[in-house]
This record gives sequence, C-alpha cells and structure tokens, in this order.
Amino acid sequence: MRPEPAATAAAAMIEAFRRTHVEEEQQVEMWLEETGDRAVALEALWSEGEHHRGHARAAMERLVALADRHRVMLTLVPRPLGPKSDGTHAPARDRDAPGPGALEAFYERLGFERSGGAFEGSPVLVRPPR
Repeated sequence: MRPEPAATAAAAMIEAFRRTHVEEEQQVEMWLEETGDRAVALEALWSEGEHHRGHARAAMERLVALADRHRVMLTLVPRPLGPKSDGTHAPARDRDAPGPGALEAFYERLGFERSGGAFEGSPVLVRPPR
C-alpha cells in the first residue's frame, strides 16, 4: 500500500528531509514545523555528536535545497538553545556553541534575511525559495 501524498508543499518538504536522514552519518537533529502550505519554521537545530565539524551546515544546505525544490519559505529565530522548562526534552546549551550574532551570520550565509519581525527580542529570519 502506498503512503498518502503530503497535503501541502511544506509537508512534502519536511517528509523529504526526514527521508534523507542517515542514522550513521547525521550528527544533528532539527525540529521543523509546517506553518503554512508553503512555509516551514526551523524551531531548533542542535548537534548530537561531534561539535563544530560542519554537520549543521551540511544539514542546513540539504534543508535549503529541499525548500527550493518544493518552493517553500523557511523561517527561524537565530538564538542558542536553552533547556526547556515545560517538560519536553531539549538538549542543554552547548557552552562552545556560537552566540546569537554568530548564528545570525551563519544563517545569512545560507540566504536568510531579517524579516523585520522579532521573537522574544531576537530577529526573525526568512529565506524565500530560489
């Protein structure tokens, strides 16, 4: 039996990204949320294995390529992760992780731009499909 096709371009992009997950090779995890028919928010990105080896960049390049292929806009807020207090499991903040400015520069190199909006004092970045 064939799986049902994704209802939106955003859902199809997220599913395509999940299918490209290679357990032995992927060193990062991402939380992606469909926010519209053609919009996906990157809620969290963190390294699970060795840090600072380019794994996040490789995962982000894969995500951006899929967003372009599916014509999906990406949004995110560039800030370091902190522990969640609501009982969900999130990684503790990596003391060697880049700060907000370095994160914003990282995402800008991938084509993200400030939207003009903010979330809890941090800028919201967007990347339209290309």
